[in-house]
Amino acid sequence: MEEEYINIGKIDKNKFNEISNSIPTEEVVLTAERYNHILERHKEDFELYFSMAKEVIEEPDYILKDNKNENTAMVIKHIEETNINIIIRLAVENDDVHCKNSIMTFYRVRDKNLKKLIEKNKSVYNKE
Repeated sequence: MEEEYINIGKIDKNKFNEISNSIPTEEVVLTAERYNHILERHKEDFELYFSMAKEVIEEPDYILKDNKNENTAMVIKHIEETNINIIIRLAVENDDVHCKNSIMTFYRVRDKNLKKLIEKNKSVYNKE
């Protein structure tokens, strides 16, 4: 990846109101630094499923508030025999570091582990 970042898709800001109601942009990007992180830590998941990242972001099954990181969401979608979890750091007003919503990491999650994530983190959106 030669660019500083690439555009991946757009979030529906209304689905993230319980995390922050001051998100200035819908854009979601992947920076070169995070791209390298994902390739290093989750290469197989990235190669198998990254073509579906836009769909996961724009049509999630679940959005969870990450209890460990401020202004961060877990955006999850069931795909084929697994679930894809994209962690997004939301850009919020007066945030000088993050002017766009950005993908922090990307990996697949088994159903058993998804249930644990849902139990431990606040659900802010559920498609069902």
